[in-house]
Amino acid sequence: MDNKLPLISVIVPMYNVEAYITRCLDSIIAQTYCNLEIIIINDGSSDRGPVIAEEYAKKDRRICLVHQENAGVSESRNVGMRHAHGSYLSFIDSDDFIDPDYYETLYHISSSNNADISICNKRLINFTVVRLFPQPDIPEGITLLSGSEALSELVNDQWLRNYLWDKLFQKELFGGIEFPKDRTFEDIAIMHKIFYRAKAVVITNEIKYNYRLRNNSITSSRTICNQYHCFLSHIERVSFFESVNRRDLALKEIITAFHVAMDTTALTVFHFTTDQEKECLGAIKTWTAPYKDKLNILPYETDSDGKKIQRFLTSHTFFMLRYAPKDLYIRSRGFIKQLLPAKLVELFITAKSVIKKPGGA
Repeated sequence: MDNKLPLISVIVPMYNVEAYITRCLDSIIAQTYCNLEIIIINDGSSDRGPVIAEEYAKKDRRICLVHQENAGVSESRNVGMRHAHGSYLSFIDSDDFIDPDYYETLYHISSSNNADISICNKRLINFTVVRLFPQPDIPEGITLLSGSEALSELVNDQWLRNYLWDKLFQKELFGGIEFPKDRTFEDIAIMHKIFYRAKAVVITNEIKYNYRLRNNSITSSRTICNQYHCFLSHIERVSFFESVNRRDLALKEIITAFHVAMDTTALTVFHFTTDQEKECLGAIKTWTAPYKDKLNILPYETDSDGKKIQRFLTSHTFFMLRYAPKDLYIRSRGFIKQLLPAKLVELFITAKSVIKKPGGA
């Protein structure tokens, strides 16, 4: 361990990822940047993940394994931060893995550019299919932004995304900030606060993080309650940006909140809502209703964008008839384009293994 380099605290929440945790931990302990503190939070896993993590902790003194009853990924990250001693923080999802020079690259561009946050590009892994992450291209080479510029790009959420796991943070940015408990989209709930404190942010288009898309992951599950948590994070941002005199960003967040609200409403098609889901939908309706008389203040990207929001507020029935079928079509097309190829590959591999077995057809 090179004690001349700052200590980086790597926080790895873990819940029932037995099939993935080995590759994740192997990729962390093999880093060319060695001065790491690896904090694994076992969030009440019921599989062999904790046993595997215990074996790694015995072999590598940099690993600290914390066991807790299931409390969710937000609280696991909060617990990890409380145990962190490093001057930098990093969050790795336990089903993902990183390239060997991930931390060397992020620390180098951070220190050489005096930046508080450094970010890299990423791959998307869907079963055996590997491709560049689906987003507008990150600018070629190194991009250095002021904190204010980076905050604006974060709200645009195009090539600079709100993900937690592709970034290296100065730990001091998190002072007094924790992830909200019992909520999904917890990164959106706090990322704007972190970026607001940053003086400079640096981004490289080098691909160093490998994100695994799993059908049963929390964020890939499009449920009414899940979408409501996303909506809640965006309306909290509206209040925050108004409080720091960034009205431009507050207005953009209102537009985003409306889009999430409309997506959530579309999920009610062919669906019997539970009492909890009805509460979420009621809260969305309560927040959006007052904007019926304020639609002229919102910065629409297109005229059709404005018309869609207007119809959502003035005629719920017309909105559902006009837009919900299209949303359903888009979602089914997304399944065919992204998930089905991986499913076919999985089926082919399964069939091949069966044929190779003795007695196979």
